[in-house]
Amino acid sequence: MLKTRLGLCLLFIAPLSIAGNKWNVTLPGGQMRFQGELIAEACTVEAGDRQLVVRMGQVSSNRFKDAGDDADPVPFSLHLQDCNPNVSDRVGIVFHGVADGKNPDVLSVGEGEGIASGVGIALFDEQGQLIPINSEPQSWKPLTKGTRILQFVAKYRATGNTVIGGAANAQAWFSLTYQ
Repeated sequence: MLKTRLGLCLLFIAPLSIAGNKWNVTLPGGQMRFQGELIAEACTVEAGDRQLVVRMGQVSSNRFKDAGDDADPVPFSLHLQDCNPNVSDRVGIVFHGVADGKNPDVLSVGEGEGIASGVGIALFDEQGQLIPINSEPQSWKPLTKGTRILQFVAKYRATGNTVIGGAANAQAWFSLTYQ
């Protein structure tokens, strides 16, 4: 009878010892922080304008006789959407980029073999006023609820008395300042 009891006891203890190895254990894993900021955005830039390509076309280098001569204007637009005049009343724009070495108000088209020289790209607002690159906003446009289209013009501008043909590409980025 003792053997039977011992056998029954072992029969019940063995599964309990196995089950005892499956305890739930909770250990500290680490700390989390969530950081961010909600901003009152006056407008958003339309997705297609965030990587805009302005096609300047082909222009004869003979067209430029003196420093300051411009080629024909090439219009382009930046579309602002979801504007909220409760956040800001007006917007100004700054174009940033590498300035030409002879005229710091225009974009450089670069240097080297196969690159045009004596020319840069000048940017203008819709009234024809030069927008110097890398400077504070020169003019401000009022905002209304919804969409606002900002009109601009790009022109090749001679930065010297001699313009030599070649690739004449420039790169710029823009930032918007709201007031």
